[in-house]
Amino acid sequence: MASIIVVEDDHRMGSALQRNLIKAGYQVTLSDSSQSLRLAYRKTAADLVLLDLNLGNEDGIDIARELVATTSVAVIIITGRMELEDRIEGLDAGADDYIVKPFATDELLARIRAVLRRRALERAPAGMIELGPFRLDTTNQSLSREGVSTPALTLTGTEARILGILLRQHNRAVSRERLSNRGPQDPGDRSIDVHVGNIRRKLREAGFDELVIGPIRGFGYRLRLEGKDAVPSQADLS
Repeated sequence: MASIIVVEDDHRMGSALQRNLIKAGYQVTLSDSSQSLRLAYRKTAADLVLLDLNLGNEDGIDIARELVATTSVAVIIITGRMELEDRIEGLDAGADDYIVKPFATDELLARIRAVLRRRALERAPAGMIELGPFRLDTTNQSLSREGVSTPALTLTGTEARILGILLRQHNRAVSRERLSNRGPQDPGDRSIDVHVGNIRRKLREAGFDELVIGPIRGFGYRLRLEGKDAVPSQADLS
């Protein structure tokens, strides 16, 4: 049974979330501040935190960053902030997902299941994914290049999962739905675009310019290996 900490300073909202999550089979702890969240996490080592951004004088984004930097817990932000910039800021802080109030309980439960499923896949030993000179270690969430002495590129769990799919499907278009692993998306949901943007930035900063991730308008993304180490697709070989 997965354990969830609900961080919500509105007692009525927090109690309603707790009831619905318990009914769905989760162990639930309520918290109304970063201090009580830290205490709850030390006691339960929860699998997931539902984090409201509006916590009085506390900045929920800073709390999200702290959780990502110091724990392995999954984070879903729940908030009334509807602006695209707020969503991007939350995902850039390392949150696994972002859901805007008001939301349907069934949608929240579906997102929780999807995040926990992705985290379980990320923890499962999957070994090494190779493409040309590049090696993605999905266990350590790091990307290295053969023959290069620079340190391996460190990725988040979500970034490693997305890059792993793109590497395995190199030269093929991959839908946003497949990359998100949660089915059809809200047209306004930019979470995958944010994660892919972070991966592209990290590749660029590491000097791994041969790995090129290009957008497929209205569909998703395609990864290509360019340069002398380029690997042809099956279509190229037929």
